[in-house]
Amino acid sequence: MNAPEFLESLSNLPHADYMLSLRSRNPAYFLARARWLLKQIPPLAIFLSKTKIIHITGTSGKGTVGAILQSILAESGHTVGFYNSPHVETVYERVRISRTNRQNTVTTFSIPDDEFESIVSKLKPVLEKAVIKSPFGLPSYFDILFVIGLCYFNKINCDWIIIEVGCGGRYDSTNIIPDSVLSIITSIGYDHTQLIGPRLSQIAYEKSGIIKPRGRVVAGASIKGKILSIIRREAAKNRATFHLSLPAKNIKDDNAGTAKTAAKLLGIKDDAINRGIKRYVPLPGRFEIISEHPAVILDGAHNSDKIKYLARALNDSPIWIKSRRKFLIFAATGAKDWRAMLRVLVPYFDKIYLTRHTVRERKVADMKAMYRYAEKCNGHSPSLYLDPDDALKDALRNASPSDIIVATGSLYLLGSLKYSFQNLSKGFRRHRARLSGGGEEKKTF
Repeated sequence: MNAPEFLESLSNLPHADYMLSLRSRNPAYFLARARWLLKQIPPLAIFLSKTKIIHITGTSGKGTVGAILQSILAESGHTVGFYNSPHVETVYERVRISRTNRQNTVTTFSIPDDEFESIVSKLKPVLEKAVIKSPFGLPSYFDILFVIGLCYFNKINCDWIIIEVGCGGRYDSTNIIPDSVLSIITSIGYDHTQLIGPRLSQIAYEKSGIIKPRGRVVAGASIKGKILSIIRREAAKNRATFHLSLPAKNIKDDNAGTAKTAAKLLGIKDDAINRGIKRYVPLPGRFEIISEHPAVILDGAHNSDKIKYLARALNDSPIWIKSRRKFLIFAATGAKDWRAMLRVLVPYFDKIYLTRHTVRERKVADMKAMYRYAEKCNGHSPSLYLDPDDALKDALRNASPSDIIVATGSLYLLGSLKYSFQNLSKGFRRHRARLSGGGEEKKTF
């Protein structure tokens, strides 16, 4: 089996699952487990001690802010690694590098598969040692991927690395880093409440756990009132300097504003900041436009706050404003508040397609309940498909070139849809070509 398959296969071994066990155990256990893994690779400790690190958390926007900052730093001549999660299509997406090439332009790429294979091969003895000797058991999938990212960033001599938190902050595996140049908290909202607490005050406290002693912290402009005061308090406890990003007109500018505030604190020149914002390469599945006629947008929004941001982004987008009919493809995991998401989304769309993701390890939402609720929201019966490919196929069949299709609700949905679209769109283009030559439209693929 290849390296990604090997890592996925480790899930059948008995070990504490990060996402399911956080509340039933002392959460410090998970930091200790990640630290044990890091200690088995001594060069990483040296690398982390000499490398400039930006640590980012937040309910929404952290991936986009990280991607923009990566672009800004690369435009300043730096080699920048960015560890982010989760991935949409391949695990290689999580380990991303930007640097200046020989033509003096910035290039952004993911870890090559042969490099990934090589690092995993070297890690196998460490993982086998963990099974026998680690008091914390086998490291989690997330722990291992994070360390793989650090190994590759070390190999290619990144002088900056940007690290996106997986969940929360205080007890997240990424918080094993000894220090950071800057901590960023992009937003505070309801997500992973079963893991880090049901109240915004708890969530703010947990995310503030990435603030380092005598460090610097930037908070996104959307954070206000009592929640902002919690972050200020935690910064004061650590004698860290606090900075608030300026408000923006829309969500895209909001994320760019947070990144710009951070870059200015780091002493980056304005021309590099402006180039970085203009040229940054978005992460897959973040308002990703994969087709224009009809428009097809993939967005991994998976909680009510992210969905609200998506709605704002759509309203600000010319591609949405110009579209005639609007189609929604929606799926959600069982742990998410899909009702809150549908309440926001349904009024915007003319046709609703409900489906599921196909990742075995993640339970999907109750599809019957989801169907009834969506029906209640707009008074019309949605379409329900157990196969997400069928939902996409039906939407494409019914959409005209001036329509728009938005797929959202779960990042786990997007990978399979993106792959399917590449195949379906071939037939779709042939179909439209026949129509442009005249004749009666045939609703077939």
